[in-house]
Amino acid sequence: MKLVVKFGGTSLATVKDIRNVVKTIDEISKKNKIVVVCSAVDGITDELIQISSLIEKGNKKDANITLAKISQKHKQFGTYLVTNSKILKSFLNKLNSDLSELEELVHGLILLGEVTPRSYDYLISFGERLSIDLVSFSLQELQNKSVPLSGKEAGIVTDSNFGDSRPLMDTTRIRLSKTINAHLSKNTIPVIAGFAGADQNENTTTFGRGGSDYTATIIASCIDADEIW
Repeated sequence: MKLVVKFGGTSLATVKDIRNVVKTIDEISKKNKIVVVCSAVDGITDELIQISSLIEKGNKKDANITLAKISQKHKQFGTYLVTNSKILKSFLNKLNSDLSELEELVHGLILLGEVTPRSYDYLISFGERLSIDLVSFSLQELQNKSVPLSGKEAGIVTDSNFGDSRPLMDTTRIRLSKTINAHLSKNTIPVIAGFAGADQNENTTTFGRGGSDYTATIIASCIDADEIW
């Protein structure tokens, strides 16, 4: 079967939880073609929202402390999950690239002293972007081919209603089915960040609460999946 399998934040709360998720994906993928959708690691979205609030209050120090905490947690999780030195190097390159982008964003917002709806969506989308790195490279550790993709990279195109966007389904169907089916045809497991896409100007947008479930249903519709789990 062709399946979309979605995991929420509480399924990704600890190293042990992520290991269980990865073992589950590994088992399911032996008999099915699967696309994985992940929420952020438990508590991370709340911390990103907190950073936004601290920036608005002009509390630069605590914003940077919270940012460092997020960075440290994902690096620590990764070094427990990925032990193969070659895969670990690739993982750290990808994670550090995403974390650098997040740090540049936060420092830019601190300088501006405000968070617009557009930059808020960009900021809070990072929880999922970081969690898919952990899951995808852990799958590689179990000798699966896997690739982490943001909603934008997967091909989810939305309107520009930041914080509560809706997919432009005709465009999304064309882009997403092409991207995902190309990976599935090579027996690669795409691990996609839930909750976010991008508008037609390439700005990151989010779907609001329950957004990762929504991502899973959008993907399932576009690739004619048999089931969503």
